[in-house]
Amino acid sequence: MFAFSALTGYGVSGRRSGLRIRNAGVSMCVATPKSLELSSERLAKLPWEKSIAGDDVEMLFMPFIELQNKVMFDTQKNLKDLPFESELSFQSSSKKKARIESWNFQTDTFRKIRLTYIDAGIPAQVFNSVWYPDPKYDLPLLGVDFLSFGKKKILCVLDFQPLKQEKCYLEKYCEILDPIKSKYPSLAGQMTARFYDENQFFSKQLAFGRFDNPQPVMEELFPAFQEYLNMYVNMFKDAPMTEDPKEIAANLELQKQYDIYSAERDPAVGLFSTYFGGEWAVKFTHDFLFELSETPSPAEDL
Repeated sequence: MFAFSALTGYGVSGRRSGLRIRNAGVSMCVATPKSLELSSERLAKLPWEKSIAGDDVEMLFMPFIELQNKVMFDTQKNLKDLPFESELSFQSSSKKKARIESWNFQTDTFRKIRLTYIDAGIPAQVFNSVWYPDPKYDLPLLGVDFLSFGKKKILCVLDFQPLKQEKCYLEKYCEILDPIKSKYPSLAGQMTARFYDENQFFSKQLAFGRFDNPQPVMEELFPAFQEYLNMYVNMFKDAPMTEDPKEIAANLELQKQYDIYSAERDPAVGLFSTYFGGEWAVKFTHDFLFELSETPSPAEDL
């Protein structure tokens, strides 16, 4: 669900940069291959009050990013920037009015918390976020993917994304969501198998909603998101940590498999390509969204 990292101790390192970017009506922020971005310096610009496409367009998911940032700052110890390449932090398209901005953090508990918002006016509003625990924990990832394509096609996916499908693991970390999910029948939909296998990196407590109007977004999705988010951060308060290097490496390997799986299947890559160009989309996907995945060779991109 939606690269540079300071966590070299966990085998995560900066990737190659300097890919050719076609002149396809895409306005890119000024950056050199080694120019790194600090997310905290841009938080003061939130919330976006107006869409790039016009004042009459609602920023549908902006309240969600505001809530997540508040929870993040209120609950996380030693929250700090996780620098990443400037050209991946922001892009805007003049050919099709759109902008995309991302933020990247780490804490004592999470090796990476990333957020991305796409504003293309009425045709597309997207909020995507993934919380990656420090690999001293074997807990699930928090996956958030809220998308609006026009006013009558709104998709919402929210889950504690398990690293394992073992029964005891799912009972321990995912079934605690049952009381929350049962309160929101509009989020009890079934995800199709077109892009993802629900038996890999998804739980039975997945909240999935499909709406034909914006009204349920704030009335039902927002309170559900708040409850899932609070449950998730509270789960770490008493969670056991390991200091065993082998267990840490195994947990990081599971997160790597998640990145590889997601990078291969995420349908958002096509959306990135439409607005910001194919080469940038590949780089953004593999060097920021799923940085533990492998960037395909140019021949594979064709």
